[in-house]
Amino acid sequence: MLALLLACGHPADTADTASSCGDDTVSWQSFGHGFFLTYCNACHSQDSETRHGAPPGVDFDTLEQAKSQSERIRVRVLDQQDMPLGGGVSEADLLLLDAWLCTMEAQ
Repeated sequence: MLALLLACGHPADTADTASSCGDDTVSWQSFGHGFFLTYCNACHSQDSETRHGAPPGVDFDTLEQAKSQSERIRVRVLDQQDMPLGGGVSEADLLLLDAWLCTMEAQ
């Protein structure tokens, strides 16, 4: 079922799993910053000493940096599911990421 939801590019339409595109409750402050700290910044931070092959300059320390890479984040995390290295992102967080990316891409 997750694959079907992600393929559509829209989160589930239920209050307990994710908000819809354009819903400002899925913001950098409420979701994005914590998501990137948890799953991405070990490799994708300007301060990371061990990037594990992450390209220089592909960092997610700020909203602007993450927003500039939103299309690639969608492809790598949601479509190809090869990031983060080792996986581990919960289905709920994937749905919220989809909603957050949708909001960023609509701006």
